[in-house]
Amino acid sequence: MIVGPIYLAFMHARSHGVQSVILTLCLLIATALPLTTSMLMSRYDQSLRDRAERTPLVAGSRGSRFDLVLATTHFRQASVVPTTMGFAMDVQDQGLGIAIPMHIRHTARGSVVVGTGYEYTTLRSFEYAEGGWPTGLGACVLGSRVAQKEGLAVGESIFSDQEDLYDISKAPAIRLKIVGVLETTDSPDDDVVFVDISTAWLLDGIVHGHDEAAAIAQDDPSMVLNRQGADTALSGAVIEYQEVEQGALNAYHLHDDPRSLPLTSVLIIPDDQRAETLLKTEINLSKLNQVVSPSRVTDELLAYVVRIKSVIDAVSVAFVATNLMLALLILALSYRMRARERQTMTRIGCAQWTIPCMFAAEFGGLACVGIVLAIALSFAARALAPELMALI
Repeated sequence: MIVGPIYLAFMHARSHGVQSVILTLCLLIATALPLTTSMLMSRYDQSLRDRAERTPLVAGSRGSRFDLVLATTHFRQASVVPTTMGFAMDVQDQGLGIAIPMHIRHTARGSVVVGTGYEYTTLRSFEYAEGGWPTGLGACVLGSRVAQKEGLAVGESIFSDQEDLYDISKAPAIRLKIVGVLETTDSPDDDVVFVDISTAWLLDGIVHGHDEAAAIAQDDPSMVLNRQGADTALSGAVIEYQEVEQGALNAYHLHDDPRSLPLTSVLIIPDDQRAETLLKTEINLSKLNQVVSPSRVTDELLAYVVRIKSVIDAVSVAFVATNLMLALLILALSYRMRARERQTMTRIGCAQWTIPCMFAAEFGGLACVGIVLAIALSFAARALAPELMALI
């Protein structure tokens, strides 16, 4: 009967727990490492390509095209040379497509704050679990994972992260009112906080609100830097509002030309193929700006990733081979150490097939446990892929 060898194998594996655990871990790592790496790389490849294919064109200042695309499509806070709102307005004025301004610089509780326009919601086909898109200054919409992580809902607030706690000339942390929560999109949009482009400039400190200059000058003359007719220049130490109140909207203003306001990039939706060609030609002739196709840039990026993966695969093969050799060594040593056990079983009349069946059952069982755990670990990593992608 086959039950006897299986029972003996189980009892031996249980009584030699450390040896069994080491052997199982060797087989687990040897199986899980290449399987998990392959599944995650496949998911990463698919994620990048899908996002790039749904993004027509990205324009911005000349510099790294990889940083420009990843900042715009995956909201990476890379060192992108900023462009201006004037550039976005010029693109829009050409009448060849829709120019969507993108501002990716600030964070709120560690989540990236993305300033953009309503047209972005149409491009990404957003649906809302609660509320809707922010139409006023100081309002925001949370991605689904941000809302879940922070435990926030419509009607509550979230503070932006202050750039420098000890520099009073920097813009203060702004309390953003939550007016919407997005449905899950399984994309980078789930991990960010969306605001209107004017609110992004509010976080920059370019748009700001404070008490009337005359009232400030009367209460604290030291805050006045210069007077010229009806105009009063105030010190950067003036305390600005940290929350946008509906009754105080008239107090918000800016001191710069709207065309000079900073953007990270401009997302362009051309009307047709002809318009796309004309936009690429016109913008790329400029010495200051560039326009790129995210699909092409992503293909280039993934080509580098594939090269790196080939190196990782070579290291994985060596690692797997080492673990398999270690497992074989454990098997060989175990077989030799159990010589007296085999002799005893032979003397008491065990059938010839009992001993090999017992060894096969023990090590086969441990191998099955290791492989099953490896597959479970790989699928768990695949299920957590969106969270892991956010960390890459």
